[in-house]
Amino acid sequence: MKADSIHLFDFLGSGKTIFEIPVFQRNYEWDKSQCEQLFNDLTIAAQNDTDHFIGAIVYVTETGNKMSHIYRIIDGQQRLTSLTLLLKALSVADEQDQDEIEEEYLTNKYLHDNNHLKLKPVDHDYEAFSSVMNGMVNVDKPSKVIDNYHLFQKLIKNSAIKSSKLYEAMNHFNMVYIELNNNPNEENPQVIFESLNSTGVSLSSSDLVRNFLLMKLNSQQQSELYKKYWVKIEQMFATKTFAEFIRHYLIVKTHVSVRKNDVYGSYKDYFISEGLNSEESLADLFKFANYYDQILNHKTKDTEFNKFLEHINVMDSKVVFPYLMLLMDLVNSGQIQREEANTLASILESYLFRLKVCQLPSNGLNNIVVGLCDLSKAHGNLRLRLLRLLKANFPDDHKLADSLMEKDIYHQRNHLAKLVLVILEENRTKETIDFNNAQVEHILPQRLNAEWRLQINNADKVKEQYGNTIGNLTLTKYNQEMSNTTYNEKKDFYRNSNVSLTREIPKSYDHWGREAIKDRTAKLTQELLQIFPMPNIKEVSEREITGEYTIDQTVDVTGTKPILITISENEYPVKSWRQMLVTFLNDIWNKDSHNYDLIKENKQLGRMLFRKNFLHSVKLENGVNIETNFSATVILAIIAKISEICDITDQVSYTVK
Repeated sequence: MKADSIHLFDFLGSGKTIFEIPVFQRNYEWDKSQCEQLFNDLTIAAQNDTDHFIGAIVYVTETGNKMSHIYRIIDGQQRLTSLTLLLKALSVADEQDQDEIEEEYLTNKYLHDNNHLKLKPVDHDYEAFSSVMNGMVNVDKPSKVIDNYHLFQKLIKNSAIKSSKLYEAMNHFNMVYIELNNNPNEENPQVIFESLNSTGVSLSSSDLVRNFLLMKLNSQQQSELYKKYWVKIEQMFATKTFAEFIRHYLIVKTHVSVRKNDVYGSYKDYFISEGLNSEESLADLFKFANYYDQILNHKTKDTEFNKFLEHINVMDSKVVFPYLMLLMDLVNSGQIQREEANTLASILESYLFRLKVCQLPSNGLNNIVVGLCDLSKAHGNLRLRLLRLLKANFPDDHKLADSLMEKDIYHQRNHLAKLVLVILEENRTKETIDFNNAQVEHILPQRLNAEWRLQINNADKVKEQYGNTIGNLTLTKYNQEMSNTTYNEKKDFYRNSNVSLTREIPKSYDHWGREAIKDRTAKLTQELLQIFPMPNIKEVSEREITGEYTIDQTVDVTGTKPILITISENEYPVKSWRQMLVTFLNDIWNKDSHNYDLIKENKQLGRMLFRKNFLHSVKLENGVNIETNFSATVILAIIAKISEICDITDQVSYTVK
């Protein structure tokens, strides 16, 4: 590695040198304010006749054709592109110095590579940049390259300082260069890059993963793999979705919960621990990106599976995407049949639907999905594994029926009421309903008029209690027209509806009120119980506790013994609940002593664990004695509370027999 300060013209004036921005780097993104600040810095340098520091340029050197040098820019490419555009604008404004600027700093006169241009931008910007450099600006499509070039021309024209003076002042721009090479005995360019970007303000986790996979390759390999895999993945996802995909991909591969702000670090650890190379890693990412894209757009080759995906998307249950990707890969690799995948997806859909309707928390679902992705714990029976992890919190038929009768489903997130009605209709007619165009109609209106209050006893109380339950809702395209008209007037609309759910209302109910709503709710509930059935859990009956559980699941473990506690990726065999508590606290201490201090500072935990008069004390690895004389239920509650304090709830599970 070589590093030193250098003036801009000394850097750009290197003969037979191409400043190549690797294909995997971001497009040129400087905005107006950044360009104006650069020009303002130039103006100050010209007025004061003093040097001005403009930052660092980091590059990896390669040897090119005809004894040329290729500088692959890994940091500072945005600034370098802007400086080149500014120089081009000055060359056009200053005929006297034009040839010097062009020949010394913008082109390689005796090198044909890159069309003689010194700077080689990414493919996205190449056409616009080339048109600017060749004096044939293409304005047919938007480009920040062209916009900023025109901005520099305007700033030069309006400046009180002559263009020749501005050109001379550009040599006052001083910078630091860091020159690296791919010699394995020297600094790794990736390590330098990570250090420079450690503040994390500009690059997303997907940017960092991309650079990690491609930076270690030569230019040809970078270009080939970028175009073959990465650019195709980028076309599927927006930046935020891309990062989310990689996080879910890692859950499938590592069976460990991955935090949103640790995607890059987790990916790098996975890559190194598995001994992967860039091409096989990109190929696998591309394969799973296709799965993810099919999940998001519910467009697999199987119609039945697509319905599950569509419903799960509407319920906004992305937390289960890793498991869905795993199922798709198992089917595609021939490890399971499509019918088995559909059965598993159906159970998962029923579970999610029942949680949503019953308004139960789903914060433990992430840990369940992590457990489901670890096929080694399924022992060849995916269905039994799924039921064992879901059974503790699976709302039964009675709970679902009570919730549908009592709870406000209309105001639940993600248009749950509309989803329920659409599914009911599709189940009856087997025809696809356009979810986005469907509208939810309140039979008993949300705003009651005098006629409704005369027709129904205690109409306002009925509306408050049952107005937003499923029995009072239907699908229609005329709800704006019907508004709060009377039931007799609405019946004419309902009879002519193309929705069977709506057509049957006037056939079944002459009058509308409390009893009609409750009756219709009960009937629709029976249909929903068939559509989202409670799975047969005889294999995992309530009495059978054997299996793995997340720390936030409610399970009666009386009479059982733990055999394993899992904390992040670490598994610890244990023989008793007391040993499990000690093992857990030792892990906390070894990983983060600060978290251990937080436990001691918690009044309730401090009083229970670190009391003065011990009944059954055990010494931890750090020499501190703790109380362990607690029941299994209390020990689980202690571990759950500590997990919450340390923010590792989704990383802790235990296995009992």
